[in-house]
Amino acid sequence: MNTVITKKELHVPVDVLIRVADVLLENDITNTIIGTEEEDHELVIEVEYEKEQREVIHEVEDIISDYHENDEEDEDDDDEEEDE
Repeated sequence: MNTVITKKELHVPVDVLIRVADVLLENDITNTIIGTEEEDHELVIEVEYEKEQREVIHEVEDIISDYHENDEEDEDDDDEEEDE
């Protein structure tokens, strides 16, 4: 049976890069930096993974998503403070 490799592009905020890198390295996920988004302070990383490794990719996506949610909450808090 052939192993199917899936490629995916991830936009990783610099603030969580070390956490994401740790997860990818611990699980032997092939990854390549393919670009940057300077305005958003992100690295664009292409990952290659097998079906059995999907949960690891979901974990990485959760780290990124949690970062964005917390960042939005911080911005909302800043906006409320400015309004006072």
